[in-house]
Amino acid sequence: MVRIRTGNWEGKDIVLGWFVRDAMGQSYESTGRTSGVDLSAKQPHELLIQLGGALAVLLSVVLTAIQWSQSSGNLGNQLSSVMTGLLLNVVLGGTLWVASAVMRKNLMNGAIVAGVVSAIMIVFGGQPGTIGGLVGMLGAVLAAASPYLPWSHRK
Repeated sequence: MVRIRTGNWEGKDIVLGWFVRDAMGQSYESTGRTSGVDLSAKQPHELLIQLGGALAVLLSVVLTAIQWSQSSGNLGNQLSSVMTGLLLNVVLGGTLWVASAVMRKNLMNGAIVAGVVSAIMIVFGGQPGTIGGLVGMLGAVLAAASPYLPWSHRK
């Protein structure tokens, strides 16, 4: 057991735990909170929308890097379209992440935002935007339909 001498007027010690690693694992910021992301606590539609955003961002970064490497770092006249696609997919992919956070407060508002952003990604995002947008759209449809599904009425 780890004790810290406080020297207060009551003469009591603060007991931190049985092992030093138990005592050192908690700080003022992390007391009572989990440090990692609990994926089992998230709804499937929320995970799908986050996956769509992550796919759009990661695929557009990888495809931009591939195009950049094949042109020896000089994209020339393609630079404008490549950077526009990258910027569009990064911004809209991040917006899908925000839409999944909005869903925790209001399910339908988040589903509408995710559906609109996914549709824009499908139309204007190129190949990475189409892939991420389809996954995001699937999550938005699932979110909009989730109040009407039979397993959502458990008490």
